[in-house]
Amino acid sequence: MKNRNTQQQLINWLTNNPCKTELEIVNHCFNDRTRDKKHADLIRRALDTGKIDRVRVKFKGVDSRKLYRYFVTNTFMLTK
Repeated sequence: MKNRNTQQQLINWLTNNPCKTELEIVNHCFNDRTRDKKHADLIRRALDTGKIDRVRVKFKGVDSRKLYRYFVTNTFMLTK
């Protein structure tokens, strides 16, 4: 039986590992080497509900897929 990834798993991991890219989240939090729609949708649902947020960071010469860094919002941590 496959392990189901949840928003809570994402939040717990981002609390201990803030400011990670989407690829780093998928590789380390979900222990998966492939980025697909289900992981992107899970991250976007957490963004829409306000549990996590992202900031755009642009470094010279950095791949465009690494533009956004994700973190747990302070308001979610206070109400938890």
